[in-house]
Amino acid sequence: MNRHPQLRFHLPELETFLVVLEEGSFSRAAERLCVSQPSVSSRVKRLEDVLRVQLIKRTTRSVHATEDGELLRSAAQEALAGLYGVLRQFRDRSEAARNRVVVAATPMVAATFLPAIIHAYGERFPDVQVVLRDMPFETLLKTIGDGMADIGVTAVDGDYDNLEFQPLAEEPVVLVVPAKHPLADKTRVTLEMILPYRMIFLDRYTNLRERLAGEFARFGATLEASTASTLPTLMGMIDTGSCVAFLPRSMAQINARESRAIVELADFRALRSYGSIVARRVVPTAAVQSFREHLHTAFAPLV
Repeated sequence: MNRHPQLRFHLPELETFLVVLEEGSFSRAAERLCVSQPSVSSRVKRLEDVLRVQLIKRTTRSVHATEDGELLRSAAQEALAGLYGVLRQFRDRSEAARNRVVVAATPMVAATFLPAIIHAYGERFPDVQVVLRDMPFETLLKTIGDGMADIGVTAVDGDYDNLEFQPLAEEPVVLVVPAKHPLADKTRVTLEMILPYRMIFLDRYTNLRERLAGEFARFGATLEASTASTLPTLMGMIDTGSCVAFLPRSMAQINARESRAIVELADFRALRSYGSIVARRVVPTAAVQSFREHLHTAFAPLV
């Protein structure tokens, strides 16, 4: 196996050697490097001692490389060019990361509230790239926790130890029924009126489901309910006529069809809380903090 010799010199010594040759003077090299002339001479001397060759010939009138010095200059310029190129890539990547915000949102929020907010932010801060990714609720929580996105935007039930939730807005929950349902022509209904009907919930609406089960129990009834993991599935079940569902008002209105009716509840009030989520132990970049502040200013009027 070929082994490279261990040459224990420092990068500043090699850089100083190259600057001396470029400037043709130890004193001008010292000015360019912002060090003393003895420091420049010392660095070149240490490099020569380590390599055991003379690299520079110095006279009262000129400074020039020896034959060995020319060999080192050629190799060092090529090596440092490659090294500096990689370092520039690291710097550019770091700068890009500081000016990039990845936002994860549940599909309804991503499709309705966020496009206008992101567009307005982009007009104010054109140098910041905002990437929007829509995903299911559980995937969103994991994505934020794993650091694959900077900010999550969704409605949240419950607390999560590794995540920080800041409320954006609240909106009431309404009942969505098939257009031909007996309750479809009612403006407002009571809980007692919906007792006979089977309900369907989105999986993550556990708190709402538990509250309704408690309310049904007051009437001596059992909440008969099924769940759906996605909104299209839930809407499809409503359209079959077999279920009614509770949804946030904006979600119900956005998904309004001739085949569906929206009904208010007179004696039951439930709210969905939208908010932004970040990982607790992550220090946000200036761009992330700036976008989150904009989000909290712009989101509330939309609900």
